[in-house]
Amino acid sequence: MKNSDQKMRTPVDHVGAADMRQEPAILQFLHLLWRRKLPIAAISVIPAIATAALLFLWPQKYTATFVYEHPIRESEYNVLVRRFYSLENLDRITGQLREKGLARCAQELLDCHTEGSREKLIRLTASPAYPKRLQTTDPATSEKISAFQAQLLSIQISGRSPKEVEMVAAVVTSNFEDVLPLYLIRNDLKEMTRRFKTMTADIENNRFLLDMDLQRERARLEKLKALEGPGSGSSGQSDRARVDVDQDKVVLQFSDVKGSREFLPLAYQVRAVQSKIIDLQETIQGNEDKYNYYVGLLELSDKLLDRVERSILTNYTAQQFLSFVGEQLLASKDKAQTDYLKSYVRKTENLVLASTRAGESPVIYPVPKHLTGTTALVFVVSMMVAAFAAVARECPRGPTGRDRL
Repeated sequence: MKNSDQKMRTPVDHVGAADMRQEPAILQFLHLLWRRKLPIAAISVIPAIATAALLFLWPQKYTATFVYEHPIRESEYNVLVRRFYSLENLDRITGQLREKGLARCAQELLDCHTEGSREKLIRLTASPAYPKRLQTTDPATSEKISAFQAQLLSIQISGRSPKEVEMVAAVVTSNFEDVLPLYLIRNDLKEMTRRFKTMTADIENNRFLLDMDLQRERARLEKLKALEGPGSGSSGQSDRARVDVDQDKVVLQFSDVKGSREFLPLAYQVRAVQSKIIDLQETIQGNEDKYNYYVGLLELSDKLLDRVERSILTNYTAQQFLSFVGEQLLASKDKAQTDYLKSYVRKTENLVLASTRAGESPVIYPVPKHLTGTTALVFVVSMMVAAFAAVARECPRGPTGRDRL
């Protein structure tokens, strides 16, 4: 058979094969594409046309973005996202959607079993993005990463029509705005608790020093009185009387009064020490009153903070927290704590107002389908696949492949 095949080949065939082997590879490739132009064109154009038709007929989607100016740390943001996408909160949102006649949107949201699929409908993001936590041994760098705060929170809502996006946004933003102020309230309570602990610690630290100063001044007063002498009699009394009469005529000038009391007349030294004792007693009593006040406020702050911490992952809202503070206000019998709670209610209401979104009605715009770019990409990929298939078909494997080229 081999001899017969060799006999059947003409000199012209040998010359053509030799010419083909002598051509550059690029020309051989172009000749191949030209011979297979119809199959390659069909394989390239048909998927591109199908993709273009599919994108053109695919339902148009719309989206709107709501922005909130709310500084938040990464740990707090993670808790907020977990709270927002929790099953309890999603049930609450879907229930309100059904009440508004958006049963399809509610079911579509419940059918999303992953966070990525939910973000296609409702996406919560923080900006600027949090820095990546790299392994570092520098405490300062680690502290800076932990203290970094994003300044803006945004919610992107998608739907099949502008009306649907508007209705879904009304439910979602209302739910989000009920939860968001709780994080501001929690941070404020933590800061107040830290401040009250610092002030009570300062008073406790100074209490011992003030008691020592008071004991020292009392001992000094006793010693000064002993210097006057119990037996000074009429001479001592006459000296004190003379001092009382002529005290307006005495003018003493010292650059350091506290350090120069020993140069005063004995009677004036006694009065200076007595005045110092009175000042110390008033300072100690004032610190004791402040200490009791701060301790009461610290207990109250711990109670309020515990209420927020236990409710942060539930359906608890800022208005419910304000109602709880109002109950504490009515139950308070201490006038100082009552005044503080009244002030705290006003402050918390300001925090709630500060959590409103930037703009009431954001622009609802259609999501681009990228028809031209996607179609061109499919066309190029299909043409590359068709060209590769043509080369593979033209160059079969085996020992006779070289002869066929």
